[in-house]
Amino acid sequence: MGDVTENKDDQSIQLLTQIRDLKKKQLMWQRVSAACLFGIFAVLFITVSIIIPRATTTLSNIDQVSGEMYETIDEIDTMVAEMTTASTNLNKLVDDNSQALTDAINNIAGIDFEGLNKAIKDLKDTVGPMASFFGRFR
Repeated sequence: MGDVTENKDDQSIQLLTQIRDLKKKQLMWQRVSAACLFGIFAVLFITVSIIIPRATTTLSNIDQVSGEMYETIDEIDTMVAEMTTASTNLNKLVDDNSQALTDAINNIAGIDFEGLNKAIKDLKDTVGPMASFFGRFR
């Protein structure tokens, strides 16, 4: 009976040794997992620490630019309204004066330039001798 008890004790010792070794391996892998999780959280924390201030600055700049954009759009709307008014006034001016401009152009077109040139030459021929006559009295 002593052999059976010793054999059971040896088996129990071997089994306990295997359980201890298994637990050591489990503990080692738990420590590795904990270290990996710590590393992941450290990287995540550093990344968030860097990204959040930059994102805040970027969002602030976007907000500022959008405010300036709205002001510019308002100025453009005002400018378009003024240009529309100026265009309307110019169209009204052209409409109001189109007949007068047409009449003036027709009158200019109706001038007899050949007759005018002949009259100027005749006047020059007539006034030329008088000018030389009166030039002697100076």
